Amino acid sequence: MKNNFLIASLMAILVLSSCADSKNNKLIIGEWNGATWLVDGNASGHDAAHTSFSFNDNGKYVFVYGETRQEGTYKVENDMLFTTPANENEMMVKIKKLTKDSLVFDMNRGGQAEELTLLRK
Repeated sequence: MKNNFLIASLMAILVLSSCADSKNNKLIIGEWNGATWLVDGNASGHDAAHTSFSFNDNGKYVFVYGETRQEGTYKVENDMLFTTPANENEMMVKIKKLTKDSLVFDMNRGGQAEELTLLRK
């Protein structure tokens, strides 16, 4: 009896998490422009207005920051975004918030907490 309950619970968790994956995978597709970029909760020296991401439905992305352009592949798993730039290692950021209009990343660079907010173009 306990095993049946445990199996049913695990199946429910898997179904719910796969629904979240599917929703986030669909919501992230599109073009996003930077709005704010905070470091440790304060304004940073990064120019969010010159930051953009583009995610397409076949797993490709483009990241632009000023004169820097990066292209590669991406995948979304639950609240994590994994990007792999061409000829580089995979990177991961936490998706703090993802709606039809806004995307917020929680990042950590060298021990500093960073939050990048992007708005749909």
